[in-house]
Amino acid sequence: MKLHLRHRLIPALTVALITVTACSSETPGTATPVPTSPNPTTVPSSSAGSANIFGDLKACDLLEPTTAAKGFEPPKVETYESDNGCGTAKRGYASVSIYLVPEAGIDQLSPGQGTKVPSNLNGRDAVEIPGDAGTDACTVAVAVGPNARMTASTTLERNRTNEEACALSREIATAAEPKLPKGS
Repeated sequence: MKLHLRHRLIPALTVALITVTACSSETPGTATPVPTSPNPTTVPSSSAGSANIFGDLKACDLLEPTTAAKGFEPPKVETYESDNGCGTAKRGYASVSIYLVPEAGIDQLSPGQGTKVPSNLNGRDAVEIPGDAGTDACTVAVAVGPNARMTASTTLERNRTNEEACALSREIATAAEPKLPKGS
């Protein structure tokens, strides 16, 4: 009886082994992706179209000329508002920053503790936000198309006013604006 079971088992194992080794997950030929229909619940990213609107322009290159002339420290890269930001400070006076934000226009900018005041800078839509970070602070945001912006922010030290902070933010934004790309 053992011999009979053995004769049945060997052919069955041989067939199984041949079947497993004969099958392959590889198919000869060239793989071609199958087109898929877009998922109707997927929202396209607004940053994909505007991600390169600023190209190689760096925020520190926009900030440094104005702040160096005023005795600020050398600017340093920051990433608070976007990956393309820059900030510097002058002890006893102020801290300032510029951000190039490719994925959100001036309409998406939060006023923080301040109020958005519509304005215009060299023909571009802009907003000023006095008091956005409390007393002695101001941000000026300039539109670079509907989905991108540049922000210039100032926080002053030693009990100064929001208007003084806005004046410095406007100066920085005005100096940087001509270097910004024309948005679509």
